[in-house]
Amino acid sequence: MVTNLPAEAKAKWLKVMDAKTPEEKFQALQEFLKEVPKHKGTENLVYWAKRRMAELREEMEVRKSKKSGGFSLFVEKEGAGQAILIGDLLLRSLIMKKLTNVKQEFNELPVPGMVKYEDVQIQLVNPPKSLPLTKTIGLIRNADEVIIVINNKEELSFMRSLLEENNILLRKPKGRVIIERTRYGISGIRIVNLGKLVDVDEKAVRDYIESFGIKSAIVKIIGEVALDDIEKSMFEAVSYKPTVVISKERFDTGELPILSIDQIDKLPKLLFEMLEVIRIYTKEPGEEPTKDPLILKKGSTVLDVARKLHSSLAENFRYARVWGRSVKFQGQKVGPSHVLEDKDIVEIHVK
Repeated sequence: MVTNLPAEAKAKWLKVMDAKTPEEKFQALQEFLKEVPKHKGTENLVYWAKRRMAELREEMEVRKSKKSGGFSLFVEKEGAGQAILIGDLLLRSLIMKKLTNVKQEFNELPVPGMVKYEDVQIQLVNPPKSLPLTKTIGLIRNADEVIIVINNKEELSFMRSLLEENNILLRKPKGRVIIERTRYGISGIRIVNLGKLVDVDEKAVRDYIESFGIKSAIVKIIGEVALDDIEKSMFEAVSYKPTVVISKERFDTGELPILSIDQIDKLPKLLFEMLEVIRIYTKEPGEEPTKDPLILKKGSTVLDVARKLHSSLAENFRYARVWGRSVKFQGQKVGPSHVLEDKDIVEIHVK
């Protein structure tokens, strides 16, 4: 059931969304909670907000420590996405050594390394061996996907329960919603429906998002989505992390993909597919496409490409020409909301 929040609380939540730093977001969450009515319908939202504040408080302490000469556990993302290894220490080290150029033993700091798949790099992060799983939740939430390295089914069950208790889901939901507020090339709430709306229409979705004071956004619907899913996306209350299991013991994991130790070479391809990203190559008129692709999420539009290249391209966007699987004919002229596919080539024209 969608939480029935008063207008004051929705206005405060917009400030949470606009906050840039952990300090600003922490303060905005405090103000938001003051306006949230306390009843059974808001229990989950209040619980999530307080837990998020605890994570932000920890992040602020880490930043202070770093400024004073300490260190940070968070690893800045590089490449097409970041995958975090959790589970058996020896097996994690084996995977890092086999797939990346990292040879050092991990100790008190996370160890990052890059694994290559075709023309992209994916970052692997191995948390400190002394850090218990309960303390890696922030690292896991920051990552794009999870690699659970275990010996048997019981270890997977324990890890899965712990993550789900922290609102990190390993089971792929029926649908997902991506809400992108934007200032460039679009006005109003535009819905890109790549799936199916359940018991709700596009007007109700627009009305709900506009009730928070959001005037301009692209809402991407992937899979089966109800209004509850729109709300969860708005509040970032639940986090889904694509997950692969690597295990010594072979067993049925249900919907989670599983590899044996001698199948580690298959991991890079699987990690790329789980990221649900696309590679987009850009070109200037009369020139060859770039060899290094831009990495965007599935469902991304031509405007997303312009925005990623430079804000001025988005602000002055006129049209684009596209070569690839997303168009009916090669070099087709398209508008800003045209949805792209993997390995498309995009040529942007401005005013």
